[in-house]
Amino acid sequence: MAPRRPSKSSGPLDDRQRKLLEEQEKLEKLAAQLNRVIEEAPRKKAERDRARRDELLEDRSTRAHHRLNSTTLVDNRFDFGGRPTAARRRRPLKAERRQSLLMFLCLVVLLAIFVLWLMTVWHRLWPS
Repeated sequence: MAPRRPSKSSGPLDDRQRKLLEEQEKLEKLAAQLNRVIEEAPRKKAERDRARRDELLEDRSTRAHHRLNSTTLVDNRFDFGGRPTAARRRRPLKAERRQSLLMFLCLVVLLAIFVLWLMTVWHRLWPS
């Protein structure tokens, strides 16, 4: 009997082996790509953190002082008349308006009490 020679046509086992090798190569490429992503993740996170910190510092430097001595961002959405936003008169808060009204009423009451007291003193000094 003559020794068997491998046939040139590929059999089902050769096809299966070739598919498995191709799949293995794909998986190795995917694993290498995922490993690169894992290795780059801390660097990317540090870059994002640094960019965020720089953005916050820049925002903080461009803020205008708020009436309660805190810092807020300047709202540049509405610019009527071409005047700069700093020249615009701000509308008082509801709490400030209420406080002003209460102060005004207290002063009016004090004025009324003072006028009544003056009238009683003058009436005693110069009776009619």
